[in-house]
Amino acid sequence: KKVVAYEVDPRMVLELQRRFQGTPQASQLQIVQGDVLKQDLPYFDVCVSNTPYQISSPLTFKLLSHRPLFRAAILMFQREFAMRLVAKPCESLYCRLTVNTQLLARVSHLLKVGKNNFKPPPKVESSVVRIEPRHPPVQVNFTEWDGLVRLCFSRKNKTLGAIFKQNACLDLLEKNYRKFLQLEASGATQGGGG
Repeated sequence: KKVVAYEVDPRMVLELQRRFQGTPQASQLQIVQGDVLKQDLPYFDVCVSNTPYQISSPLTFKLLSHRPLFRAAILMFQREFAMRLVAKPCESLYCRLTVNTQLLARVSHLLKVGKNNFKPPPKVESSVVRIEPRHPPVQVNFTEWDGLVRLCFSRKNKTLGAIFKQNACLDLLEKNYRKFLQLEASGATQGGGG
């Protein structure tokens, strides 16, 4: 078994190398210096991350789009982001992020992490979640799905009926339908228009 660690801070890379140098575990650790979002990830079974808050959403969806699917990811996020991942319908934090993540994975809240567990303490609380991709993966064109979900959550506290009656929404749907018909006529849609 091997651990591949991604770290953007060169000082942390040097510290990890120093701590593991000459230990029996050194041969089982590969440290990649750079932005994990810009890296091609190797096959992995489990992901563990103390996620920088500003990349929470991009990292979550990078992991969920990774193939082959991993078994589980244990990720620490800012508490509000974590609670959005696990929100249920009709809860105030239920949002587009919730719907898209739960379409692709089972998400569970494992524990709260108080800000006093860090030095220096951050201004926000954290939580640890477990993400397990759905097996088999849901077969959906994610770009189309996300476009629909984006429309559904475009106006907070409005019903879907009210959202789909707005002129801007109707215009967008009409434009997309005309584009679909053009693609279908040219044979560019899946199934070749038939």
